This record gives sequence, C-alpha cells and structure tokens, in this order.
Amino acid sequence: MFGFIKGIIAYKNNNIVVLDNNGVGYEMIVSDICFMKLGEIGEEAKLWTHLHVREDEITIIGFYDLQEREVFRKLILVNGVGPRMALTILGGISAHDLTVAIATQNASALKGIKGVGSKIRERILLELKEKMQTMDTLEISMRGYVDNKLYDNAVSILMDWGVQKFQAEEIIRANLTPEDDLESLLAKAFKDMGR
Repeated sequence: MFGFIKGIIAYKNNNIVVLDNNGVGYEMIVSDICFMKLGEIGEEAKLWTHLHVREDEITIIGFYDLQEREVFRKLILVNGVGPRMALTILGGISAHDLTVAIATQNASALKGIKGVGSKIRERILLELKEKMQTMDTLEISMRGYVDNKLYDNAVSILMDWGVQKFQAEEIIRANLTPEDDLESLLAKAFKDMGR
C-alpha cells in the first residue's frame, strides 16, 4: 500500500514513531536499531514500510532502509516468527549482519538476541539459507568481512570509544579494504567520524 512515508517526526517513544506527512500522522512500529538511527522530534525522516493486516489490527511497520525491510519480510516467512519477533531480531542484529550470518550459517551471531531461543535460531538459519545467499553477501564474504579478526577488533575498539555497535559495524564496513591493518583502518574510521 505504501512504499515509504516521508515526513517530520512528530512523536518518538518506545519503538513507536509518528511521521507528520502534510498534516496526517502515520504511526509506525520500528526496530531498536531503526529507532536509534532516526533523528529527533521535529526533524525530517523517511521510513520504508510494510503493512501488516490482521482481523483486529492494521499496523504500519517502518524500516530505516530497504535492506532492513526485505530481511524483515523474509524473517516473517519462518515458521514461528511473527512481525514482533522479526522486529526484535532486527533490533539485536543489523539486517546486513543477519544476512551474512544466515548465508554463512553462523549460529553464534544470533545467540545474543534477547527473546530468541535456540529452536527459532535453527529455523531461521535452515529456512532462510538459500534466500539470503545474495550477490551482496557473497561479495562481503570474499572481501573478508566474515569471521575477520581485523573487522571484529576494529568494531570492538570503536565500541570502547562509546560508539553503538550497529554504528561501529557500519563505519568499519564502509572503510575496510583488503590492504588495511588495524592502525590504518582505525585512522580512516576516526576520520570518518570527525575525531
């Protein structure tokens, strides 16, 4: 029904966001990561959407980018994973990292997500393996982002500096090249952050 909604953030609390689009307030549920990426009340935002319809409820679910929405739509195809659980999962791991974890069958990447038990983790890995093996994932694997100590160490150091995990991962992914060592990678990351 809606591809995306763009407007001014009128309300933002407990994973609920209301965007004011020409005087109409669209209330959306978002993941923890999406919620943290959004600006403050009064700022403009654009959220990609998924309309979830049940007999007694119509809910608009908002996503920071298209990748998050597409991963969400795959997650809700898994037996036992509804929209709320899919948002919980995407609040605990970025869409990008979940895609890589599924494509590489890395169960440990899903262990820290609160409220997601071992049976659901196994189902996600099993049922979505083929659907998540995209060119993007293969390219990321080839460039050495998966199970890469350099990547993990750099993310860890940024987190020690107070950077949120999902932000640290994005910064390191954007700057990592095969030629990097830890020092050169961190230099680029700190420059990117303006430090």
